[in-house]
Amino acid sequence: MMSIEPLYALGIFTVTKRLEIFQTIIYEYYDPDQYYAELAENVEDLENELEEISANMQEILDQEEVVINGEKVRPKVTGIDLGFKGTPEEPFLVFFIYFKGKPRKGLNYYENIYSAERSEYPYTAYWYFPRNFQVTTVQASGTSQIINDHIVVIRVEEGERISGYEKIEFEI
Repeated sequence: MMSIEPLYALGIFTVTKRLEIFQTIIYEYYDPDQYYAELAENVEDLENELEEISANMQEILDQEEVVINGEKVRPKVTGIDLGFKGTPEEPFLVFFIYFKGKPRKGLNYYENIYSAERSEYPYTAYWYFPRNFQVTTVQASGTSQIINDHIVVIRVEEGERISGYEKIEFEI
């Protein structure tokens, strides 16, 4: 039986002036049975597995309600990659996700509503807005910090309760 253990996740959200959001999520795992290393040896099997994992991530995203400035948007998985941190027991999966809102002058917001749960692993999310944007409010589980008015850092620890609600308000 596979015993792949999630260790950590890192999300990077790059926001453009046109409110395009390029999201990269990196999930790190401990894989003592080297399932992913063995899978990587067969290109066809690897492609099939990555397609299935990508479809599963899209299903998860489709269950979330993502709203930008009052309009529901649909994050879309645009790519996936498998890599290793140095040993076959340390795989990571990278998801590339895209979505877009309509910017407006003045106050804008991103909102995400999803299922509440306990975090199975620690994770960090970085939101990088253009320098002329000013983040005013962050509501999220874990701890959040605003750096230089346009960078948001959200950290959640393993076992921490996730409320299922996030909101970031920012001025353009």
